Amino acid sequence: MKLVYSRIFAFLACFALLTPLSAEKLEGAQKKAVKKAQRMKVVEVVEDEGAFQAKNLTFSVGKIKYRLKGSLGSYQLFALNEKNNPVSLFASQDEFTSSFYDVRIGKKIYRLNDSAVTITGARKDELGGQMVFTVPKKVRVFIKYEKVKGFKGVKSEIVKFTATVLNRSTKTETVALKSVLDTVLGEKNGTHFSTAVEQGMKSEKSYRNLSEPKWFISSDGSTSIQFLLNGANVTEPELVVVGNKDFLSLPVWTPQVNPEHNFDSVLSYNNSAICILWKGVELKPEESASFVYYMAVNTDEKPVDGEKFISLYEESNKELDVDAQYSVKEFEDLFNQALEKYEAGLYPEAYEIAMKLWEKPEHRNERLKELKELIEKKLNPTELDLLNEAYASSDYNYEDDMPPAGLPEPDVPDVPQEVPEASFDINSISADQLNPEYVRGLVDRINSLEADDENIDRNEILRLHAELDAILEKLRHQ
Repeated sequence: MKLVYSRIFAFLACFALLTPLSAEKLEGAQKKAVKKAQRMKVVEVVEDEGAFQAKNLTFSVGKIKYRLKGSLGSYQLFALNEKNNPVSLFASQDEFTSSFYDVRIGKKIYRLNDSAVTITGARKDELGGQMVFTVPKKVRVFIKYEKVKGFKGVKSEIVKFTATVLNRSTKTETVALKSVLDTVLGEKNGTHFSTAVEQGMKSEKSYRNLSEPKWFISSDGSTSIQFLLNGANVTEPELVVVGNKDFLSLPVWTPQVNPEHNFDSVLSYNNSAICILWKGVELKPEESASFVYYMAVNTDEKPVDGEKFISLYEESNKELDVDAQYSVKEFEDLFNQALEKYEAGLYPEAYEIAMKLWEKPEHRNERLKELKELIEKKLNPTELDLLNEAYASSDYNYEDDMPPAGLPEPDVPDVPQEVPEASFDINSISADQLNPEYVRGLVDRINSLEADDENIDRNEILRLHAELDAILEKLRHQ
């Protein structure tokens, strides 16, 4: 999607040739247009998720408060205690930029909150916060923090972290992800971190096998955050390092650890952080990979019980006879068959396959739901009634039957959107459409639609962009 403000520049430049605007007025109009466009622009649209803007958001979901700076690509999470007061889980200085993500493409490292190389955006949904980072023509990283419905007896707030890395280049690349979290709670009492086998770490350490440590806790004795990095459907990291924040912020991919070093540096004292590094994945163009872990959070001196959550999660999967990826191959094979039938116009056959998938609750995700709805629109009412009668026993409510405890959605191809080719014939543009007030109104309409995170109308946005392109093209030829 082209940036609105570049079009505004082009329009103002063309219009200046046709009207007696002074240079001062033109400059003022340009600044005003750019300021508005930058505030409202959509920087990315993620399939099944919606539009992301370079804007800052503050909101709460459950017991977690989010502050997402889409303009910088930085973030902060807070735990809400019993008095509903927020407690910082990560460092807040420097506009939260000391916690960050790095992505490595081949041998080149990109820091994702570096505005010089990355386009960033943020949005919220009913389950939590989301951020997107785009390195143009290279990679897109989509981050989700989701509140997870826990199990009976689990008292902590459970947040699922998912990072999906999409190869946007034209060739196969090996792509790896790293997250550095500038923790603060453990610094207050000098214990820094604890694991399942260690208490109160006071020096640097690295871990390549998480089967024993399993998790890392940062706690001040009252508020605690537990990073769950082993078990269930967690994508186990290749390496975890605890060390001084400045040391872990160096532009090297794999930190070198000295167990004799504490958490001090020449720049900061008693400043610890945790680095989570996942193994590189070979991705073809437009192919993606996801990385998952969980966080358990508690306040008011209540212990975190994330390990209990993981244990119950695994038990529930065994009872359902579902492994961590719950028959991804079966899903992919049938989903692709349904998709091929849909694209070939064989809608009843596509619907039968989609409903066969829908019979299993663990297969019900947003992509399947969307494909099912697309097919339904192509069927006439009689066909749809007959097909639904055949599957009446599996006609569940989607929202009431989600996979238990945040099971991952399978990595399946995107459903093609029914988005028409939006185009305008410049010969159909009238004199009224060349009026600057009309164009400003058109731009305002585009900005308004793109600012609506919840009800974005992509078809209308494409149509309006096409009209704006045609207007500018006609002005250029006058």
